[in-house]
Order: sequence, then C-alpha cells, then structure tokens
Amino acid sequence: MRETTGRLLTDLHPNGTVRMVFIVHTGVGNECPITAKDLDAAEIDFVGTYGLTPERASALRTELDRNKVVSAETSGARQTGKNEPSEPR
Repeated sequence: MRETTGRLLTDLHPNGTVRMVFIVHTGVGNECPITAKDLDAAEIDFVGTYGLTPERASALRTELDRNKVVSAETSGARQTGKNEPSEPR
C-alpha cells in the first residue's frame, strides 16, 4: 500500500447499495468505482480500502445515511494495482 491523497465520493442508492469513487489529486483519470451491498459493507471499505479511521468511517456512514451523498478529503493508505470488483460485496 502507498499513501495517496484525493477525494472520496460516495452515494447511497434507493436499493441500499453504496457506490464509492476515489479521485486521486494527481488527476490521472483512472478512477474505478466500487459498490458495497449496504452501509455496513461501505463502512468496512472506508477503513480497509481507503485508510480512514474507524471514527471517521462511522461519521461518514452517518452522514451518508442522512444526506444520501458524501464527499471527503482523505490522505491515507489506498490499495493499488488490484482490479476492484464491480459487483456488490
């Protein structure tokens, strides 16, 4: 893993799935959205994939549930070099 800074955009769909897109500040244009099957799975991805603290992940989950969309600046560990699944986890 390496340190990457960028913006994490997430939105909650009416069927309960959560789409997450991490946009790197370097602007390389290789964004690959991942989809979580629900808010619980999304919170786990916030911590495991995007390197957020559990407290920040919980706050993002709460805001996402309330507003249906959330955007956050982040500079944490981001797994690179892997193909992210396009199916909900």
